[in-house]
Amino acid sequence: MSKEMKKEINYELEQKVPYATKAGLPAEGTFVTLTAPTSRNMNECAYLKQAFFRSLPKSDPDASAEAGDGEVTGAAVMAIITMSKDVDLAGVLISARELFASGVAMMEGEVKMTKPLLDAMSQDDLEAMTGEYMANFILASALRKMRKS
Repeated sequence: MSKEMKKEINYELEQKVPYATKAGLPAEGTFVTLTAPTSRNMNECAYLKQAFFRSLPKSDPDASAEAGDGEVTGAAVMAIITMSKDVDLAGVLISARELFASGVAMMEGEVKMTKPLLDAMSQDDLEAMTGEYMANFILASALRKMRKS
């Protein structure tokens, strides 16, 4: 493997999220540490990967190869999915929410993201974090393979 897969990234929140620290003290979260998924996350990851590839233009056979050119950002991933007539954005976000609550996301790197914590996040942060997670973990290897072919 020419490029080492990332094991974790920090997503900087646009809006702070109130949470309780491990010690039970109130705090405001400014970032979420995201870690690579495992096979335990296969349902959510498969759904998200398939949603992205379904969202690519079908009229141009080279469009998929072009998606593999350069670095794909989380914002680009979400824009492609959002513009697609073939993908349910709500389904993507619901699947991402389940994935984040499974243990791959930690508020401030210390507290597991729970559904109530995810509910406290802004919609913009949830969408942006979903895009970053997909670009850095779920799609990274597939896009590298597309670049090689």
